[in-house]
Amino acid sequence: MNRSHLTIALVVLALLIGTLPVALPQDATPVPLNANILTWAEAGSNPQESSPSTAGELGLMDGSGAFTKLLDVPAQTSRLEPCGNEAYAPDGSTFAFYMGLDSGTLYLMKGSDMPVPVAEVNALTCLGGGTFQFSPDSSRLAYIAYEPDAASSEFADGFLHVVNTADLSETYRYENVTAFDLAAGGMAFVSFFTNDRSEADEAAVFWWNGNAEREVATLRPDENCRYTSASITTAPDGSLLLVLGHRCRSGDTRTSWQLYRINVEDRSATLAASEFAEGQFASYTGTNQIMILPGGDAALFLVPDGVTANTAGVMVVQLADLSISEVIQRQAVYPTLSGAPNAFPVVSPDGRWLAVVVTSVNNDNTLNVIDLSAPATPPITLSAGSRNDLITTMAFSADSQRLIFIAGAAGLGRDAGNSLVALDLDSGSDFRIKRGHFARGFAIAPDGSAVAAMDYELPEDEREPAYLNLVKIDIDTSETTLLAEGADVVDGKVTNQRFAMPLSWRP
Repeated sequence: MNRSHLTIALVVLALLIGTLPVALPQDATPVPLNANILTWAEAGSNPQESSPSTAGELGLMDGSGAFTKLLDVPAQTSRLEPCGNEAYAPDGSTFAFYMGLDSGTLYLMKGSDMPVPVAEVNALTCLGGGTFQFSPDSSRLAYIAYEPDAASSEFADGFLHVVNTADLSETYRYENVTAFDLAAGGMAFVSFFTNDRSEADEAAVFWWNGNAEREVATLRPDENCRYTSASITTAPDGSLLLVLGHRCRSGDTRTSWQLYRINVEDRSATLAASEFAEGQFASYTGTNQIMILPGGDAALFLVPDGVTANTAGVMVVQLADLSISEVIQRQAVYPTLSGAPNAFPVVSPDGRWLAVVVTSVNNDNTLNVIDLSAPATPPITLSAGSRNDLITTMAFSADSQRLIFIAGAAGLGRDAGNSLVALDLDSGSDFRIKRGHFARGFAIAPDGSAVAAMDYELPEDEREPAYLNLVKIDIDTSETTLLAEGADVVDGKVTNQRFAMPLSWRP
């Protein structure tokens, strides 16, 4: 037996007896220098169908498949994932992830050090679209610890926490917060205050300068109306852009969106635009978002389209004259707490590119990659394949030169399959890295050379179940290395199924 086979055998044995081979002492945090892929390892056919009674382990796996345990993963864990679409600190040093069920633990991991718990939070904290953020200089992080019933309430709110990244000491906290933006010079946030019917009849906008908060605008809905959501961002000139969801009990009861520009210095708020939306802002989705585009002369914001709870139209507002244009009319897929067949949007590390799946009522799915530095330019578009095919996972390389994604059949079958694909953003051309039966989720190497992905192995005997291997694939050559097998095959029979899910490729 060679060394690599011995390593895999030890991992298999450890999974069966509940302990991985290199367990760290409780008072020790160092890990091997060659350990790099943060991986969730557990018995079960896949992460979505892991045994409710079986505990797993989170650890670092090197290029040969050797695994070093870091943390126990409690039994019944259904969510182990990056904390939203801003899980990486801008300087690349720190990674935030969530582990648990609909409530769980927010962790912070610096480099390949032992992950450290930050707080017990609701899964909404890591939904994305601004619910968790690092400051531009990576020195601070902020998140909303949502109320337990936030996902079923008309609007989601909770306590806003600001924490120093270095030592996790808390520097600020405020209640009833629905949205925030952690900017270079401070933080803008919105707090809803309610009437005796628990309706938001006041939206207070604050600016925190690192020492104290100052209320810079107080907005109230029309008579017999209330606010249902908020999103806020900071413009380069220091002004704030705010999108509010607004809904009335009588008259026209459709949801409308309201776009405000707020002058922090003189505490004035100007209604820039308002229009009825085709759908509602749902508390458990990320369909109310606004972000400043590269160059600082425009902002992108979302409008719910009413087709599904988590699909939206994408709009752009020019800051000079507050004119508004439409980038995507409807059915851009955005985050929802329960998950979705297609991948959620991702923004490139340099802030230039937005990748979003646009679906249709016929389930024809198309990848749209928008150049945020020129949003009026037609996006790069790529089809998922045939009708009902999906784009299940996508991520940008660290240098923002490529988008890697999985596209193809939704199911697992002998004649079904999907592909790992790379899109070169400068040329707009794409190429297939590897055909396979790839499960949702992968991790890209920091240098952009390889992908760690889960690929189903189909036994020759069609009566035997497919099992999930963890593989490393070279993006340019397609060379594939087996890191962890997903089962034992004895006399043609598949036994002891297990999975190893890559979460992040750590430096």
